[in-house]
Amino acid sequence: QAGISHAIAALEREAGFPLFIRSSSGVTLTEDGKRLLGAVQSLVNEQNNLQQTISDINGIVSGTLRIGTFSSVATHWMPEIIKEFQKKYPQITFDLRFGDYDEITEMILHGQIDCGFLTAPVHEGLVFTPMYKDPMNVLLPQGHPLAAKESISLDEVKREPLIMQMKGSDNDMQNILRQNKKKYMVKYAVNDDCSVMAMVKSGFGITIFPEMLWSNYKTCDELEIRPMKPEQHRIIGLAALPPEENSVLAKVFLKFMRTR
Repeated sequence: QAGISHAIAALEREAGFPLFIRSSSGVTLTEDGKRLLGAVQSLVNEQNNLQQTISDINGIVSGTLRIGTFSSVATHWMPEIIKEFQKKYPQITFDLRFGDYDEITEMILHGQIDCGFLTAPVHEGLVFTPMYKDPMNVLLPQGHPLAAKESISLDEVKREPLIMQMKGSDNDMQNILRQNKKKYMVKYAVNDDCSVMAMVKSGFGITIFPEMLWSNYKTCDELEIRPMKPEQHRIIGLAALPPEENSVLAKVFLKFMRTR
């Protein structure tokens, strides 16, 4: 801590103005500090890219690859992806940043990560490579009348009280609900998948849930899950800045993911 305080003090002396507000709750940037943040991030990214380019010229792929991810991809994909990638590029280390869709998008746009997993559609400033079509199903409490059906329509979903994730994580469900102009009732908005499931299990409403995520919990006998009719999906893929703005490692990883 003393070393960090000394470095911050030296940085503020060089800048000529305070960069941080210190309080009992922690440290935050001043308004002037926020103005510098983008430029500093660009400098750090350029330094990293320079080091990666020098390594690339020398025939070595090395450095830290920063990837944004959300829970289902982190659980089901990332361990195997990291294992395969490091077999081919043993000098690469991974820095995984977790967030919702909006947070991952912002991290990519501001250069805080090299690329990130998202679902379509993505921000117009990003290039999206689709990789997996994940079915979206209806999650119900045990004994719910709709559980007697083999599949459930969007009209039937919209007649029920809905439990939704907070803004930033609700994109997939919203994309499905917007296909039908009929109004719907959002009864509760909660901040994570486990909370959604707990609310459904307790009978507060139903929700639309990704199959990939459900596979973590399918042994739960207090919940029922049914496919939608017609079938609904979320398209999971890898998003990054346009090729001319990408780091060397981002280009290597994108090529690897497209060919694995």
